Amino acid sequence: MSRAMQSLLFSLIYPIYLLVVMGTVQELLIRPLCALRPERRFTIMRWWLRAHARVVLGMARHLGGLRLHVRGSLPETGCIVLMNHQSLLDIPVGVSLIRGPCPLIPTRDKYTRGIPTISRLARLAGFPSLSQGARATRAEHRAMLAAADAVARGERTFLIYPEGHRSRDGELQPFMVSGLQLVLRRTQERPLYLVVVDGLWRLRSVSDIALRLAGSIATVEIRGPYPVPRDPRDHEAFIASLRGEMLAMLDRLRAPDPESTPLAARQHIG
Repeated sequence: MSRAMQSLLFSLIYPIYLLVVMGTVQELLIRPLCALRPERRFTIMRWWLRAHARVVLGMARHLGGLRLHVRGSLPETGCIVLMNHQSLLDIPVGVSLIRGPCPLIPTRDKYTRGIPTISRLARLAGFPSLSQGARATRAEHRAMLAAADAVARGERTFLIYPEGHRSRDGELQPFMVSGLQLVLRRTQERPLYLVVVDGLWRLRSVSDIALRLAGSIATVEIRGPYPVPRDPRDHEAFIASLRGEMLAMLDRLRAPDPESTPLAARQHIG
């Protein structure tokens, strides 16, 4: 099968899965289970998010021809995960890596309403909804504080894309610092990990995936833990150092022979 046909096949089958399979299971099974067992809601959602991520990546690999390699792993406890943002596939990649409690992903408000299945998923999982305006609204501020407190108690895992938007050229964009500082003030006891992916930026949009998915090779590197400074006055410099480390990780992934690490240090997802 040609690469163009592989990419097109994935782009045709994925919407059917999203609307018919995932949407039906979510409405007929997941939502009722969460309503009947509210104390188990986020355990159910953890399973559901991971299942969805694995199905999407499995289809991208087996139907679309994507090759994805991961170096390192995250802990089985609640933590803070900062990840760069290159593609629509970054979220299933990030969710598939989380081994601890149900992830919390700060999400642009346009994705929490009006998108079939996905908007309902974000609301069921309790993702904070953000407009990404110049200043957070009171409701956004409260939502982020509540999310940070859940992470601090070890009940959830933060998965944060600090750039706020997908990169157009694969380079690391400036971080949205204020929200990250708010999170760090409430989660100082939790370990922080960095996740950097490269090779997906050419799949930034739905049309990109339909045209270019087949034959794409992406590599992910995980590093940490990084202890969060206790003094909030140190957080700005700490965030700058984390961004510097992510830039260095991106450079390593782009080295002439990124596949040269031992096989034991890599996982293959799909």
